[in-house]
Amino acid sequence: MENETKNCQNCKKNFTIETEDFKFYERIKMPSPTFCPECRLARKLTWRNERSLYKRSCDLCKKDIISMYKQGVSFPVYCHECWWGDEWSPLDYGQDCDFNISFFEQFKKLQKTVPRAASYATKNVNSEYCNYTAHMKGSYLMFGSWFSENCGYGQTVLSSKECWDCVFVRDCELCFGSTDCTKCNQVLFSKQCTACIDSTFIYDCRNCQNCLFCYNLRSKNYHIFNKPVSKEEFNKTKQEIFSSRSTLQNAKNKFKKIVQENAIHRFMTGEHNQNVSGEFISNSKNVHKSYYIDNGENEKYAVRGGIGQKDTFDGFGVHAGELCYECNNIDFSSRCFFAINGENNMNSEYLLDCDHVNNSFGNISVRKKEYCILNKQYSREEYAALVEKVKKNMEEMPYLDKKGKIYKYGEFFPFEFSPHAYNETLAQEYIPINEDGAKKLGYSWDSIEEKGYVPTKNWKDLPESIEETDNDILSEIILCEAWDKNKNEAQNHKCTKAFKITQNELNMYRKWNIPLPTKCPNTRYFEMFKERNLIKLWHRACMCEKENHQHGAEKCENEFETSYSPDRTETVYCETCYQQEIY
Repeated sequence: MENETKNCQNCKKNFTIETEDFKFYERIKMPSPTFCPECRLARKLTWRNERSLYKRSCDLCKKDIISMYKQGVSFPVYCHECWWGDEWSPLDYGQDCDFNISFFEQFKKLQKTVPRAASYATKNVNSEYCNYTAHMKGSYLMFGSWFSENCGYGQTVLSSKECWDCVFVRDCELCFGSTDCTKCNQVLFSKQCTACIDSTFIYDCRNCQNCLFCYNLRSKNYHIFNKPVSKEEFNKTKQEIFSSRSTLQNAKNKFKKIVQENAIHRFMTGEHNQNVSGEFISNSKNVHKSYYIDNGENEKYAVRGGIGQKDTFDGFGVHAGELCYECNNIDFSSRCFFAINGENNMNSEYLLDCDHVNNSFGNISVRKKEYCILNKQYSREEYAALVEKVKKNMEEMPYLDKKGKIYKYGEFFPFEFSPHAYNETLAQEYIPINEDGAKKLGYSWDSIEEKGYVPTKNWKDLPESIEETDNDILSEIILCEAWDKNKNEAQNHKCTKAFKITQNELNMYRKWNIPLPTKCPNTRYFEMFKERNLIKLWHRACMCEKENHQHGAEKCENEFETSYSPDRTETVYCETCYQQEIY
């Protein structure tokens, strides 16, 4: 089929379904989507609350727990021991299919009864305040991370040690305030660096040591502003940067300006790729309009993919599987469509919190079963006949949400079914909107009742340097600067109003001579995330005009798709010009 333009049911903007998209939909026997790619992503992410944690009790054993669900949600919430235990069975909640009402209405009813796990944490040790994590040790307020140790306030921190306030780092150690770094050690306040050591405020550097305010460097040592300096000058400048909070803030502003005005920006960050488009893609083939993908093949509209995913469209956090569509946090699965949270699921659709299920449709919290529909098990023959009847019912009797959007077979779960508000979830991070915008589109919104914290210290009264900070700070409740300056804006990113300093955190600040923060962890995280490029591509031309490059005296004519919008000030080069300039 040729390209087709559709109007999105949700945002009412036109979007294009391309020829290769139709081929994929035909392969999995699925109708084409009625939501645009951005709204499809937002719809999935309204189900993924990573950072908003609440104190509540387990509905089975009654012990106090930390959960991503508030007390009072419509379904039971179990601690990990109870949820994985043998005291209950998901099949006890099974429902017969009722063809007099829509399938989604039946699923909504099932959703109100079946227990859910309090959080998603696998084999963590001493890491209670972590969510969507696995194999974490001694970590605090970590999210979307795995195999890391003694880390705090981070997101997507993978196989790393003692990294704090970091976002999207892998195989790093002793890093702070850095984003999109790999194999770095003692790298602070830096971006998109690989194999760098003991450096601060560096951008797009590789194999560098002892560098400050540098960009686009390769294999350099003792450099400041991309110029060589003595060891003594380097140490003196670094010491001055961290001498007070004001000098550190000046350094942050200076670094931001350098990155925007001086650095060369590669149109797409990635390596060892063949026929790809998007951002942060590596070791991949035929991956398009996707972001943060490693070892992917034949993917499109995929975000935060794990390692080794193949033949997948519209996946978020999908790892090591194949032929998945419209899934969120699904690992090691095959022919799995419209699924949220789980692993090792085969030939199944419309799953929520299911593991090791085969040939199943519309189930919640089911494990190691097959031929189940709405948590009721059937014979192989009964299942085959009933699934076809359910799909037909979804076509003939679609679900209409509160805004009149139509949900037939082939649509992801309605976002009004999600137990989370828009601004509780990753939707607000990847596709940020305000309360009015959310409600206009029909998303729920957590207006955040002001917490009853009584701050004992204003952020303005914190010591200017870490040397002036004593252990009494551990007992203080500190008013967040973001809340103090603009409470309404702070609520958009779930500012906690006030925060405390932990002992491990204080030890870390002392180790690196970093002044205490004036903002809560949520605010710090959202400010870091906001500086990363949007999940969106623009068609642009290379900005290179250097005569010593392959295009000679004429301006480079290469064009590409990039996550740098045309109205931004950075200098963006095609791959050829970037390589000629940097290497």
